[in-house]
Amino acid sequence: MQVAALQAIGPENWWITSYRCHALALLLGATPNEIMAELYGRAAGNAKGRGGSMHLYTDRLLGGFGIVGGQIPIATGAAFTIKYKKQKEVAVCF
Repeated sequence: MQVAALQAIGPENWWITSYRCHALALLLGATPNEIMAELYGRAAGNAKGRGGSMHLYTDRLLGGFGIVGGQIPIATGAAFTIKYKKQKEVAVCF
């Protein structure tokens, strides 16, 4: 689903997901090396080794969230910011 959504509307939008963020992080530019470093708790990791498997980020990925439903308020805030700044983007929440 994430691959299809990214293909349909493009990577220049804001992406927020739950704890299944590995593929989306890769699709949005995270390298396999920085993701593996994150999984092993290394400082070279995507979130400096503090996030682990459920918290990956990129410039356009506002994170994966381990709390069920935790991504919804983040996506709502991103959508409000887009509307407030009158940008031509969307916030996509999985």
